[in-house]
Amino acid sequence: MGAFHDADVLLIVTDLFSTPIPDDDLFEKVQKSRKPVIVVVNKVDLEWNVNPDSQENDAEGRTITVEEAVARWRFLLPKAKAIIPLSAEDGVNQKGVTALRTLLLGGEDVPAAFRELGRPIQGMFPEGVQFITNDDATKLLPLGPPLYDEETLTDRSERFFSSEIIRAALFRKLNKELPYCCEVRIAKFREPRPNDAKQLIRIEADILVERDSQKVIVVGKGGDVVKAVGIEAREKLEEFLQMQVMLQLNVKVEKDWRKNEQLLKQFGYLKG
Repeated sequence: MGAFHDADVLLIVTDLFSTPIPDDDLFEKVQKSRKPVIVVVNKVDLEWNVNPDSQENDAEGRTITVEEAVARWRFLLPKAKAIIPLSAEDGVNQKGVTALRTLLLGGEDVPAAFRELGRPIQGMFPEGVQFITNDDATKLLPLGPPLYDEETLTDRSERFFSSEIIRAALFRKLNKELPYCCEVRIAKFREPRPNDAKQLIRIEADILVERDSQKVIVVGKGGDVVKAVGIEAREKLEEFLQMQVMLQLNVKVEKDWRKNEQLLKQFGYLKG
C-alpha cells in the first residue's frame, strides 16, 4: 500500500489468460487513482497455442486473444496510458519489452519503439491517441532529488539478502508456481570470530511451505532438490558476502502461512 501511494506510475502486469478482478479492493483504488496507469499483457506468444473455439473467453472476463485482452483491459481502465502486449520470453515479441522500457525511461524515440510492434491494436492507447510522444514519456517518471546518499549501498541487512538469494535459487530450481508458496526464514547468521579455526559465515535457514505435499517436492527424492538449491544458494552467498559460507537448509511446514497476518508482518509483507 505504501508503494501504491508513493509511485509515480502504476504498472499492472497481467497475461493473456488472466481474469481481471474488478471488485478487488486494490484494483478499485487503481481505477479511481489519478496516477498514470500502464497495463502489460504478457505471454502473448501463447495465443496460437489455444483453440479459437474455446469457451475460456467466457462471462468471467477471461481472454484468449491479444485483441480480446486489450479490449478487456481498456474497458476496465479506460484512462490507461498504454496497454502493451508482449512476451517476456526471448524471441520475436521481445520488441514489446523494449517498447515498455523505452516508455518508462523516456527514451529518445518512444513512437519508433511502438512502431516496431507493428500495427497498433485498437485500444492500446486511449481514444484519440495514436502514439505516446517523447514528451508524454518523460512526464511519466519525472526527475527528482535522490532518495538516498550516493554512497549508500542498501538499507537492508545481510540476513535479508541471504534469504532472498536462497529464495531465488528456489525459483530457478522449482519453476512455475510452487516457489510463491515458499518463504525463507534465516534462523541463524553467525559471522566468523577471531579464534574460529575456519573463517566462514554459518547460515541456517528454514524454507517454509504451506502443505506436506509441497515439502515433499522441495525436499525431492533423497533430498536431491533441496541439496541442489543449497549448492546454488551457497555459491551465490559466497559471491555476495565475499567469504566462505556454510549453509544449512531445513524444510518446514507452516500451515497456510500466507494467510497468517503475524507471519506476513514478520516477513515484511504487511506493516507491523
